[in-house]
Amino acid sequence: MKMTKEVMGLLNDPEATKVLTSVSSDGVPHTVVIGSAMAPEEGLIAAAEILMKTSSKNLSQNSNVSVLAVKGTESYQVKANVKERMTSGPFFENVQAELEKKGMPCNGVWLFEPVEAFNQSAGPDAGKKYFKKGAENENCRQILFKIR
Repeated sequence: MKMTKEVMGLLNDPEATKVLTSVSSDGVPHTVVIGSAMAPEEGLIAAAEILMKTSSKNLSQNSNVSVLAVKGTESYQVKANVKERMTSGPFFENVQAELEKKGMPCNGVWLFEPVEAFNQSAGPDAGKKYFKKGAENENCRQILFKIR
């Protein structure tokens, strides 16, 4: 599913605060600030595994996550599923190199596939759903049904 320009822009803004919520196998949420979160593509969120011991354990056991990006009064929540954990390859090596410049280790890079997003900004659009995975297929079915 593709994220909007607004959602991607805030996820890729280095000054925005990004928060990752993972869920344990027992259903207990765990929330951490994760400055490395980014949207390298319209349908992908990535986050470096730096000191994420509890989060990494949760991510390996339960694929449901929530990423919240906030800057000022602008805020978006993206619900997503774990796609994979990378420990090698060009993307991982680029993230690792950037973090090494800041004196931080990179044990892996988690990739998440967005499912739906909500505007959480302070204002009249608060709670507005921006997209939902599979919604474009449902819209196509509705259009085809009307044509028939």
